[in-house]
Amino acid sequence: MHITTRARTVLLSTLGVILGMTLSPALGQVLIVDNTDPGFTVLTENWYTTSATGQYGSDYRYRSTTLATGQVEWRPTIADSGEYAVDVWYRSSVDRPSDAVYSVHHAGGQTDITIDQRLNGSEWVPLGVFNLSAGTSDRVVLSSDADPGNTIVADAVRFRRLDVGETVPEVRACWLSHYTYVGKSELALRQMAQNMLAGNMNTVYFAVYSGQTVWWPSQAYKAAGGSWGSSTIDYCERLTRIFREEGLSVGAWFEYGLALGYATHPIATAHPEWLARDRYGDEVTGENGGFVFISPGHPDGTQLIVDMVRELANNYGFDDIQIDRIRWGRKDTGREYGYEQVTSDLYQQQYGSAPPTNVNNAVWVGFRESLVNDVAERCYGAIKAANSEIVVSSAPTGYYGIVQHMQRWSDWVSGGYMDLVMPQMYKTSLSTFQTEFDLQIAEIPGHEDKLGVGYVAQGDDDWSMVASQLEYARSSGVPHGCLWVYHQYTSQIAIQDEIDNLPSTGEPWEQPAHNPFTSPLMVQLFADDDDGAPKYDETGIWQDSAQTDYFRFGSRIAAGGNGAEATFRVDIPKGGRYDAFVWYTSGANRNDQTLYEFSHYNGTDTVAIDQRAGGGQWVVTGRWVYDAGDSASVTVSTAGSTGVEYTAADGFKLRWSGYALGDANGDDAVDDLDFVELANCGLSGPGVVGGTTCEAFDIDDDLDFDMSDLPEFQVRFGK
Repeated sequence: MHITTRARTVLLSTLGVILGMTLSPALGQVLIVDNTDPGFTVLTENWYTTSATGQYGSDYRYRSTTLATGQVEWRPTIADSGEYAVDVWYRSSVDRPSDAVYSVHHAGGQTDITIDQRLNGSEWVPLGVFNLSAGTSDRVVLSSDADPGNTIVADAVRFRRLDVGETVPEVRACWLSHYTYVGKSELALRQMAQNMLAGNMNTVYFAVYSGQTVWWPSQAYKAAGGSWGSSTIDYCERLTRIFREEGLSVGAWFEYGLALGYATHPIATAHPEWLARDRYGDEVTGENGGFVFISPGHPDGTQLIVDMVRELANNYGFDDIQIDRIRWGRKDTGREYGYEQVTSDLYQQQYGSAPPTNVNNAVWVGFRESLVNDVAERCYGAIKAANSEIVVSSAPTGYYGIVQHMQRWSDWVSGGYMDLVMPQMYKTSLSTFQTEFDLQIAEIPGHEDKLGVGYVAQGDDDWSMVASQLEYARSSGVPHGCLWVYHQYTSQIAIQDEIDNLPSTGEPWEQPAHNPFTSPLMVQLFADDDDGAPKYDETGIWQDSAQTDYFRFGSRIAAGGNGAEATFRVDIPKGGRYDAFVWYTSGANRNDQTLYEFSHYNGTDTVAIDQRAGGGQWVVTGRWVYDAGDSASVTVSTAGSTGVEYTAADGFKLRWSGYALGDANGDDAVDDLDFVELANCGLSGPGVVGGTTCEAFDIDDDLDFDMSDLPEFQVRFGK
């Protein structure tokens, strides 16, 4: 059942008596006004009512955008004035408008926010943080004046008082080149993170693909002919772990994108057919002293890029994966490339003629833009398929990138396959920055909430300039920013000294902030056979495997009949349901009934896997409940195998996949908000649907929510 605002206090008290709990009727300063609550009003025209899955409460309102414009409002009763996070709930669909305008009336006036109701439905979607006055003067109004021919939805609005010390939602980031971190000690890396935090930054993007190499053991890159930056250190694992432990959101900066490096690069020489070329057959661009690019039209070359970002999403705990240089190269004035055979053939197939020799021909430009768009969309899909909680962002070039590189990133945003863009608006004066910014923001009307700014500081005294640019962007509704710091060149290649020259505390950001794009539900945990105790332990006789389909730098094997065991362990930072995966090297001599024993909150489960096939990738083995603070483990053994059968031990992964242990909203607390959800769910009996908030109350993980789960909920409530 659904609890209305008016009935919440009564139901909390009644259910509290049943469970013997003391409940707070204030609900922690969180107010939810549903379309059935007294605070909801239809202001003009008729809004119809229907019910379906994915709504908030029992039903929702809707209206055709083709009809006369109608309005509805949600008007809460605010007990205490202050800063409130305002979120909306709607049921998304392909026939929703992309430009639904929610008008927030607050103490400072009125702010209009455009939401694409085709996306992100059936969850709380943020409108922003606003200063609301006590009483009933402030409200949210939705108009049906939107894309005609669609159906706009009015469902629920949440008003959440920010606790004392809670921070504002702004991306405060910097980019780190590989020159900055390669070879640095763990202490030095932690000092870097502390320096960023002292400058009120909350996010770091470090280059994972740069310097004509990769800084993780990429099997895809190696198979294509490339080599790794290090054969012993996985910098993606190392930096992600350290920076997250220090309190930063961490992004993988996929800097090179479609750029391979110089024409002598091993992949370029092994696959010349992959390269973009001008109409004279030259593949060498004017960028970085002569880089070559993979053609956005080549299926095998672009598949390498997709496979690489998929590895980053599958094998690490990145909050964000930021793709860069997904575009054409440039020789001089731009648009010179795309005449390689594969792209010419694609154009011939579509238009029945060879590409025009005029590089600025509108149809030819649009065709090449569409190939770039396709690569961006495929990268987005690969990352989200691996883990939907990972943010996918991009650092496109400035406005000239649209004009010269055929990198129309606004299509990525409007098409729903980019979460955040941080264009490189690198200008060294306020006036030139304002011109660049105005050009960029004009590209994405209605999607300004997905726009950030790439700022540049070229000298030690540039911070006042950056601050003035930040202020201009903020005043235009774009608070998110990322800094690129380079100066004091010592060679032809800029050796970045970002860390020594980041802002002092409060410069240019004076107040702390959190990254509103990254998700607390993005939790992926790993243990590898190279990690050593306590993350990895062996008993019995183990040896290195000769197979090459390993995770990171190698794998271990043990012959049957000797009672060997290997145990992987990870610490659980956040309670919930987790999907469990294992990685092994496969072969004809492997144990076809390899036993894995998983230890979790509700006990242990043993799973048998045939290691003769399916190796060299993450193999899902089950979904179990884990509690925050637990040390989760899996033990693989040679039990039941003969002396000629080998068992492999390589990797263990847990990926957060759902709510559990009474925490129905994933905020790491079992409180009044969860109790409201409990009342909505009721005692379900057998067959709790996986992936819903009601699943959180199936604490013993027996596929129902019943009286056996209630005592544990009672213990955890308010703890």
